Amino acid sequence: IIAFAFAALFFFVESKSTTGFRVLVLLDEENDKNLFTQFFHSLEGNAITNLLIINCQILSSYFSYGERAFDHIIYFAPKTKDKKDNITPISLVNFVNDGGNILLAVSSELSENIRNFAREFDIEFDERNTYVIDHFNYDVSDNGKHTLLISNNFVNNEAILSKEVIEGVPVLFRGIGHKAGTVPLLTKILWANDTAYSSDFELLEQEPLAIGNDVGLISALQARNNARVTFVGSLEFFSDQHSKSGNKALVNDLTKWTFQEKGILRTTSRSHHKEGEYEQLEMYRIKDNIIYNIEISEYVNDQWQAFNGDDIQLEIIMLDPYIRKNLTALPILEGHHARKYESLIQLPDVYGVFTFKVNYKRPGYTYIVDTSTVAIRPFKHNEYPRFISAAYPYYTGAASMGVGFLLFCFVWIFNKDNGKLTANKKKTN
Repeated sequence: IIAFAFAALFFFVESKSTTGFRVLVLLDEENDKNLFTQFFHSLEGNAITNLLIINCQILSSYFSYGERAFDHIIYFAPKTKDKKDNITPISLVNFVNDGGNILLAVSSELSENIRNFAREFDIEFDERNTYVIDHFNYDVSDNGKHTLLISNNFVNNEAILSKEVIEGVPVLFRGIGHKAGTVPLLTKILWANDTAYSSDFELLEQEPLAIGNDVGLISALQARNNARVTFVGSLEFFSDQHSKSGNKALVNDLTKWTFQEKGILRTTSRSHHKEGEYEQLEMYRIKDNIIYNIEISEYVNDQWQAFNGDDIQLEIIMLDPYIRKNLTALPILEGHHARKYESLIQLPDVYGVFTFKVNYKRPGYTYIVDTSTVAIRPFKHNEYPRFISAAYPYYTGAASMGVGFLLFCFVWIFNKDNGKLTANKKKTN
């Protein structure tokens, strides 16, 4: 095999992820691993079990016999020219479509392949050799170009970032900016201050890609299959240079979230039954009162525990939702690692095949789509009420007509014809 101009270093890492332990790390050169020693040590509980150096041609595929060879990729994008970059966008997209997670960090010299890969997720990086510049919010150790930014514009989402990071020390960032699109699955994690802009030092007269808070520094996307991709516009962000800033804590949270070590939800059980009964049926009657409950747990600190949510809804659907109702959280039972959510619901007055669906999708958490199909039948002929209160006027009308008919018959039969009686009297006279 002909080796390419740059080598790639990868090693397997034993992680506590809920989706797998196989992590592939890609670097420009073997010696680059010494630039990120603190980052690799910050992976709590991780242990390097294998270390190999391979060329980029072998890395063009992340699959073996149709299966993913890795569960996660830490891709510190190369600084080489496009013609020497053998990591294709379609290979990375296929990896994500198959459920793999990617932590991607780039420099201002990112390749066109990586730029195209980011565009697949509605992320547009600025032109090559551009930096995010801020003449008001920069570190004192900056080299005079005001590219070493200070920012604490974190997303307020504890499913992604811990409270210590959100309320903690600002981070230092030097790198390329990007503009995040409007895809609902995309989340901006860190962005620049109002006084920042993205530009090239030699082409300041050109219009910047983004200005102020629109300049994205770190963004992440969770696909519909719950695969996660995190985009960081700086390789230096993961280096050992800024140990006194909040970078280390933020990197730790980013790694955990991307590798699905936090923000993970799962359904442990689900049931439904009539009120006052306990047997789950496949068919109910219209207007039945049923109790629906579901148990949800969250992966926190390497263990499953009860999930605390107050916005979980149940939908009863036949083409369109007929009923949508919030589920009430019940007290956690001792020894249980899941919380039960329950609701009393009266079924719609429509018969057919319905779907009971819990569709819980919130930023930072894996998506829960739990469905069960049941049939709802109409009343049997002997189940209808004998008298319907709404029909009382019709009952009254029918009864009054019957009474009137009987009175008419009574009058007709027993009424005497006075005219005929008078005529008969005259004849006799």
